[in-house]
Amino acid sequence: MKQSCVSAFARVARWFALAAVVMGLSAGALHAQATGKIEGRVRDQAGAPIANAQVTIVGTAFGALTNNQGYYFFNNVPVSTVSVRAAFVGYKSAESQGVRVLAGQTVTQDIQLEQTPFQVDEITITAATTPLVPRDEVTTKQRLNGDYVEALPADRINNILALQPGVVASPNGGSLSIRGGRTDQANTYIDGVPVTPGYRGTGFRATNAGEGGAANGIQIGVNGFEEASVTTGASSAEFGNAQSGIIAIETRSGGPAFKGSFDYETDEPFGQAHGRGFNRVGASAGGPLFAKNLSFFVSGVLEGRASTESGFNAINNPEFVPVGIDTVVAVPSAVNDPLADTTFAAVQEFALFSGKCDTFSSSANSDIANNYGLDCHGVRNAGSASTVYQTTAKLNYTFGTGSRIFLSWQASRNHGRNGGNFNNPQNISGFRVKNQNVTLGWNQNLSKSAERALALDVALSY
Repeated sequence: MKQSCVSAFARVARWFALAAVVMGLSAGALHAQATGKIEGRVRDQAGAPIANAQVTIVGTAFGALTNNQGYYFFNNVPVSTVSVRAAFVGYKSAESQGVRVLAGQTVTQDIQLEQTPFQVDEITITAATTPLVPRDEVTTKQRLNGDYVEALPADRINNILALQPGVVASPNGGSLSIRGGRTDQANTYIDGVPVTPGYRGTGFRATNAGEGGAANGIQIGVNGFEEASVTTGASSAEFGNAQSGIIAIETRSGGPAFKGSFDYETDEPFGQAHGRGFNRVGASAGGPLFAKNLSFFVSGVLEGRASTESGFNAINNPEFVPVGIDTVVAVPSAVNDPLADTTFAAVQEFALFSGKCDTFSSSANSDIANNYGLDCHGVRNAGSASTVYQTTAKLNYTFGTGSRIFLSWQASRNHGRNGGNFNNPQNISGFRVKNQNVTLGWNQNLSKSAERALALDVALSY
């Protein structure tokens, strides 16, 4: 009896261990695109390794000790630009700034310490170099740096992704086709979690979302992401549901120093004859919070347009809209029949909504010359106004020697009117595409040596 109980317990323990390994592997695969790895060696000026040197990522709880060969590493580092600092008794501390952590890749950063006979507070600072091609990247992938994209004259990530080899944008720029696949054959990941839309709206609403994006997918502002990548080559088995390609976006986490940005765009100074009434404002802020090793980042974009794009020389194509009743005409159903039914048909008055506003200014009819009191709008189309907002927020807390908890939230909305059908007001249509995504992530180091680590990586997404 005792032996059978021991055997049963051993089987349960083996199954539990196997489940833990499977959970760790699957969770690690889930976050393979959301974090990266930093490794390197700490040496003295003669090139000899320094054992037991303390290496940290500035502003976080990530820490490690070098082994006898001076080797150190950090796993599950959020995609960002960080500073790595090394210190050891009898040596001047050194710090490498601008270490760029790439999603799913390993970055090598060696540090050299200068020997000194006494303790000094001075720190040797060096600038890190980013390799052109990551050493362990085995598939075709194009990466976009958030700081670089934010400085470009582009309002959306899709505008830049569409410039990458193997990627083609839809006519309105709202969705992307990768390697010739359909727009719904690519998978999108945000912070390591798939966010493929469910298309709960009707087909009409899903395909007439205007310039803000034809698909139901969530939109991220250009000031809210740290790195965006599009994989056009073969993907691993963990992305089996992606048939044409993978788009991965990592939102910003904030850092040890306060940073922010503000931008504003408008075409209002050019008037209605040249501008479509476009206004866009964006802002972001991030940095440390009150608690140690706790950082935040928030960003938002709000834009509106009074009209969709009208095209070159659109002012030569006038658009008229009904503004009232000119007269009512009686129309009998039969001629020469005094008992025939009579239908009263209203004759509309039409005013010039867009086009050359002075076209009828010289008319002898004062109402026509005054455009029936309606303001002419130059190149702007009637009934096509729309607004878009995109916002992100993230809290990131590191503890222990590299464990981490983060909470991220993204939301976007695009709504407006489709224009046209002014003679049949009941058929005037509009659209609204609204999305939200919340992710809670937890990475817990279970054990860590100088050369390897065992960690639990879990994510809960809504």
